[in-house]
Amino acid sequence: MSNVQKLVSICVGLIVIFGTFAALDGRYAKAVVVSQVSERLEKKIIQDRMEKIQERMWAMEDRWGAKFMAEKNRIHDSLEELLHFMTPEARDHYRELQKEYGELEKRLEEK
Repeated sequence: MSNVQKLVSICVGLIVIFGTFAALDGRYAKAVVVSQVSERLEKKIIQDRMEKIQERMWAMEDRWGAKFMAEKNRIHDSLEELLHFMTPEARDHYRELQKEYGELEKRLEEK
C-alpha cells in the first residue's frame, strides 16, 4: 500500500470516528439542557398554580362583595371588612388560599 493510500485511509477513519462521535453527542440531551428545561417547567407549574389561586380569591371577593353590597347597600372599605362579613368557612378558605399563594410566591423567588 502506498503512502497516499495510507494517508487517505487514516483521514477517512478519523472522519468516521469524529462523525460518529458528533452524531451520538447530538442525539442525546445534555444534562445542562435537561436541567434548564426542568427548572423552567417547574416555574411554569408554580406560576399556573398561583394564577388559579388568584382567580379563586378574586371570585370569592366578587361573590362576597356582591352579597355585602346587597345587604349593606355600600361597597366594603377594605378586604378585612369583607373577610369579617364572610362566613367562617369562607373566611378560613380564603386565608388558606392566601397562605398557599404566599408559599408559592416564596418558592418562585427561590428559583
